[in-house]
Amino acid sequence: MSRVADPAELARLLRGTWAIRATTFPYWTHEARKNPRVSFELVRNSPLQLREVYEYHRPDKGDREVIAEAAWAGRHFSWRMLGRSRLLASAYVVSDTPATADIIAIHYGKSTLLRQPAVTILARPHLDPDQVRRSVSIDTHSFELTAEEFWRLQWLVPYTASPSASDSLA
Repeated sequence: MSRVADPAELARLLRGTWAIRATTFPYWTHEARKNPRVSFELVRNSPLQLREVYEYHRPDKGDREVIAEAAWAGRHFSWRMLGRSRLLASAYVVSDTPATADIIAIHYGKSTLLRQPAVTILARPHLDPDQVRRSVSIDTHSFELTAEEFWRLQWLVPYTASPSASDSLA
C-alpha cells in the first residue's frame, strides 16, 4: 500500500476545506449531523502539526464545530479531539490518490471508542457528490479501499434546509 508520507506534501495536500462525502465513522453517519466538512490548518511545519476544524449542521440546534489536532508521527498522524471530547484519540494515514488531489481517503486505526478501523472519503466542496462516488468506485485501489471497506462506506447526502412554514406564506 502506498501512502502519502512526506510531511511537506501532506501539509500542502490537506490544507483547506473538505466535504466529508462518505465514511464508516459512526459520528458522521448520525442522522442529526448534516453536511459535515473539515478544514485543515497548518500549526507547525516541523514536526508537522495540523489543526482540524470539523463543522456540521444540526437541524434542531444549528451549526456546530468540533476541533481536533493531528501531529505527524513519522508514518501516520497521531490524532486527538480537543475540548470536551479529549478522550477520543486515534491515528490515521492519508491514502495516496494519484488520480486526483481533490479526493482523498483517510484511514483511521482502532481506538477505544471506535473499536475497529474506519475510513472517511473527503472531497473538495465544489465536486459533485455523485462524481466523487463514481471516482472512488472505479478506482478503489488508489484510495486503498478493500471491497469490505468500500461496501461499508455510508455516502452522505447533501442537506438543504427546507424553508420554514412562515417563509412560504405570502
